[in-house]
Amino acid sequence: MAVVQAGFAIIGVANLIKVSHTPQTLSVSCAVVSCCYVLQLAHCSPQVRSRLRHIRWTLAAQAALSFSPVLLLGHESGAMCGFLAGACTVVLQPRLSHILFCLISLAVFAVALLTGDDLYTAGFMLLSCVSIGLISHALSRLVDLVTELHRRREESAWVAVSQERIRFTQDLHDLFSYNLSAITLKTELANRLIGRDDAQARKELAESLQITRSALADVRRVVHGKRRLHLRDEVERGHHVLQAANIEVSTEGDFRHIEPRIGSVLAVVLREAVTNILRHSQASRCRIALGTCSTGSGHQIELVVANNGVAGSPEPTGTTAESDDRYGGNGLDHMAARVEKLGGVLQTEAADGWFVLKVCCPTQSPATLQVTTPGPPTTFEPRSRSHQQGR
Repeated sequence: MAVVQAGFAIIGVANLIKVSHTPQTLSVSCAVVSCCYVLQLAHCSPQVRSRLRHIRWTLAAQAALSFSPVLLLGHESGAMCGFLAGACTVVLQPRLSHILFCLISLAVFAVALLTGDDLYTAGFMLLSCVSIGLISHALSRLVDLVTELHRRREESAWVAVSQERIRFTQDLHDLFSYNLSAITLKTELANRLIGRDDAQARKELAESLQITRSALADVRRVVHGKRRLHLRDEVERGHHVLQAANIEVSTEGDFRHIEPRIGSVLAVVLREAVTNILRHSQASRCRIALGTCSTGSGHQIELVVANNGVAGSPEPTGTTAESDDRYGGNGLDHMAARVEKLGGVLQTEAADGWFVLKVCCPTQSPATLQVTTPGPPTTFEPRSRSHQQGR
């Protein structure tokens, strides 16, 4: 833009040289064109224009300089007034700028006729003013668009990095909270069994080692963004871990026929719920139920995780996840955010010594699960340990 407008400025100087008969008038004319060129760049540059506090006054100064050759030399330069017309379209509001653009062009035409030029020369001056004004306007808008494009690209890159950081943080939280809790639990159990039941202690240590290796593999998948959990696998893992903590577990529903995108999110929710039970409750019973129901908006998949580890009888927490350390802290907020991306909702409730976590997600596929209507937590009847091992 600067180079193109410099070319038009040189044309303006060449026009003034023709009618400048003394070195003084030539020097003044060159100074006037130089000042107009600098003001034009300031008005057309988005970085400089945003810093000008009195831009209307600088535009008025450019207008005075553009028409000053009429008083100095009795001649008007179409290039300089073209600069002015283009600057008006950039600085002022559209309606006012269009009016001034037309008035400036007509003024150039009228001055050319009044100073003795023929109709052909006056028409040429008018065409020069209009063309240079439109070119200046187009170049300045192009600069604005390119600047805005670079700004949006920087914002997009920042958003992409932030989203990847959030994904990485959430995946690490989901991964290590569960695995470290399970490893801690099994290690403590093995420590208590050493000397009393060495075979069972070795079994617990072997399972702890298996969880450690699985966590290491998950870390590699998290780094490469290829980690995907499966609900059925998480139900089995949670079942074994809770049993190792002497928590009676019952499961209801078919966990196999789940859409992958929904199943992955529900697996994350279940993993966080199991981690919260191990870390933040004194539960002795847990119930995991999966069912479907039909609503006005279509099929809904419903996952319920309930445990009796709430001390006292706190009030229900409402329909959104509460950031309460008793029930899992920020983990519930992360789970709620994941569920909301699927168009679902996460609800938590604590009553009568039970803490209930419920997730409802819409699905486009017809339900293949058996529709279940989980009863209240107080009517939960856990299965016996022997029955669970038989399953």
